[in-house]
Amino acid sequence: MSFRNDSISIRVEDMRSQPTWPALKHSLGVSISGCLMGITVAFSASALADMEDDYYLDKPKPSQAQWITATPALVALIWGLIYGRFIKFIGKRDTLLVASICYFIGYTIIAYSTLYLHVFIGRAITGFGLSMTSIALSPYISELSPTQHRGKFVSIMQLQVQLGILIINVLGVSPIEFRWNASISSGVALINLFFIILSPETPMWLVSRSRPDEAERVLEGLMEDDPMLISEQLQMLHRSRRDVPQDEDSSLVPFFSRQNLKPLILMCFIMIFQQCTAVNAVLADSNRIFTEIGLPHPRICSAVMSAAFLLFTCGSAALTDKAGRKLLLVVFGFMLTCSLLLFAVSTEVPERLHVAILTIALGSYVFSFSMAWGSIPWVLCGEVFTTENQGRAVSMVTAVNWSFNFITVFSWPALNTICSSSTIFYGYSGLMFAGTIFVTVFLPETRGLTFYQIADLFSPDGPPRYVSVVHRLPPASETSQQGSNFFANAGAF
Repeated sequence: MSFRNDSISIRVEDMRSQPTWPALKHSLGVSISGCLMGITVAFSASALADMEDDYYLDKPKPSQAQWITATPALVALIWGLIYGRFIKFIGKRDTLLVASICYFIGYTIIAYSTLYLHVFIGRAITGFGLSMTSIALSPYISELSPTQHRGKFVSIMQLQVQLGILIINVLGVSPIEFRWNASISSGVALINLFFIILSPETPMWLVSRSRPDEAERVLEGLMEDDPMLISEQLQMLHRSRRDVPQDEDSSLVPFFSRQNLKPLILMCFIMIFQQCTAVNAVLADSNRIFTEIGLPHPRICSAVMSAAFLLFTCGSAALTDKAGRKLLLVVFGFMLTCSLLLFAVSTEVPERLHVAILTIALGSYVFSFSMAWGSIPWVLCGEVFTTENQGRAVSMVTAVNWSFNFITVFSWPALNTICSSSTIFYGYSGLMFAGTIFVTVFLPETRGLTFYQIADLFSPDGPPRYVSVVHRLPPASETSQQGSNFFANAGAF
């Protein structure tokens, strides 16, 4: 496959294979932050049930239950908009470190709570961690990953999210109450903190902050001391850094240029449609939802559903770099539409058909979401933005995601009081269908492309001046004449 733009011609097949294990090792350790994301999203489902019989707390009022569920999403939304401009100064690795500390403090407060105020404060602090993890984790893994495995590596984030959801739901089935669940979550945060301390900052960020010696040391570890690969990466990163206009950070004009707006608007809509699957509402309030739609043993159902999410997300990680991002989103988007329709239909059929249709709908829903719409939006989020604007862009996209997360989670109980479950599922099914059509029409395929090529897809006037490039082509001596033309024109970055 080749990619052309004026005098530039790149053959993806000619890309040199990058070492896999060093980047995978760091991705696995740091992605425990994703596990804490999953714990935070699903924590309220079993905790609210425990609070009804708690010695210190009265039975939660409906409004209290809504706010306990939705507070992390609201805080993540607000803090994400504020923090996005600062991540380029702090770095992605240190952002994840601070997020882990927030998780630890928040869950420790919940573990020792005796008032609902303590629970609200703890949930709010975990919301700060949720926001920073959402902004930093996907780009961090993406910048460390070899191009040919980028989709798989970033999918580790969603695997960890599903693992966190599974952990909290299994704990919900056990006889221990929510304070012990919070204590275990604090322990996971400490483990995450340990692995983040052992992980490096990305070379791209280090070069952008004029720390080339540190960037070279990190590259030595990532490239397994291959001097040719290390030299390529450093030269490209230094060249990219030189060509960044000095006034870009002080103006919003470059950020809102056509090249940046195209991927920004695209990703905002994809994140909106991800929330139109209603998955976070289902996860956050799964016990009550399963009770209302007639499934026995709702806590066990939640744990089984979480295990299925985790299992099928493994399939998504395996397929993302083979089948492509767009194809998976389209195919499983249509399947999600049908699954939500079946949920709606199941509430209107005779009792003897209810459980059968509901079981099919639930299985199809879990499979479809896990295979595409759970992980791929975050894969794309780490791919489509140029480095100088990545912090602000990802924070805006994350804010949109958490805005609609908050809306779906907070509105779910209210909608159930004014309309039937079938009406709600019909509505979400229609929105999911619209999202699938949107992806079909507007999303370009990014599978197998370098960051340079992806940025070129959104550039109206040829290649951009500066893009996120860590894994590059081989030296000119090892490639075709087209590859030589690429490096001859690299000064135009």
